[in-house]
Amino acid sequence: MRRYEFIEHTADIIIRAYGDTLEEAFAESAQAMFDIITDSTPIEKQRPVEFTLDAIDRESLLVTFLSKLIAVHEIERLVLGHFTVTFTGPASLHVRSYGEPFDPERHGKGIHVKAVAYHMLEIGEPSIESDAMVQVLFDI
Repeated sequence: MRRYEFIEHTADIIIRAYGDTLEEAFAESAQAMFDIITDSTPIEKQRPVEFTLDAIDRESLLVTFLSKLIAVHEIERLVLGHFTVTFTGPASLHVRSYGEPFDPERHGKGIHVKAVAYHMLEIGEPSIESDAMVQVLFDI
């Protein structure tokens, strides 16, 4: 079950991703981005992709994380899924995911994501009343 939704926007794509933890919400935002890129084509676990990132705050960490995934997609020609995000500090994380080579026949029906914007970015910590939430605007 996907734990994200699309928020209406005139020119770009906004997603709101949820999780029991903020780490899960970050992972769901990455899954949402690749579902946009591939039109929700399932990703096979052919190649592991792992990295660690640091930023100045959680907002920058979210943008840096998703931007890194765009770079992996563009440079290494991979589509990714199956994300596990672990915070290693207040503004640092470790990511483990799996991917497969981008195949235009199989994955080419989606929308090209150019960048992640700070505009309209939101991060909500989990509480008794609500799940963790991140909101991200993707420039398409």
